[in-house]
Amino acid sequence: MADSKYGEYVVTIPFHKTPAGPLFSTGADVLGGLELNVIYACAYKTGITGLSTKPHVHKYDEAVFFIGSDPEHLDELGAKVEISIGEAGKEEKHTFDKPTVLVAPAGLYHCPIVTKRLDKPYVCMAVSLTGKRND
Repeated sequence: MADSKYGEYVVTIPFHKTPAGPLFSTGADVLGGLELNVIYACAYKTGITGLSTKPHVHKYDEAVFFIGSDPEHLDELGAKVEISIGEAGKEEKHTFDKPTVLVAPAGLYHCPIVTKRLDKPYVCMAVSLTGKRND
């Protein structure tokens, strides 16, 4: 579509294979300079979900979405998930079983994410207000 007037605005999402399953992580380089980064993956099993096994922090704002995968029941997560919020040793554990978003302003320690029960795979999507993740 590069020869068309608006083809540059339609971008194929780059997926990568990881031990946790396929995911995509994309930022300003793929999004035409938009200062945004998105990581999108699915949880297929219980245990640590994602690549963060300990609390971490960013210099930018981030929202982590937990969304059910059943198109007939998008209001259901299909899992029980626990996320730690706060510095290691001082963290709070929050558990939920409904579609949820963690709103993590810059400087808020968060993770790990642990899937405690899995009835159906769910989507975990982190949207960061930065064009390139460097952490």
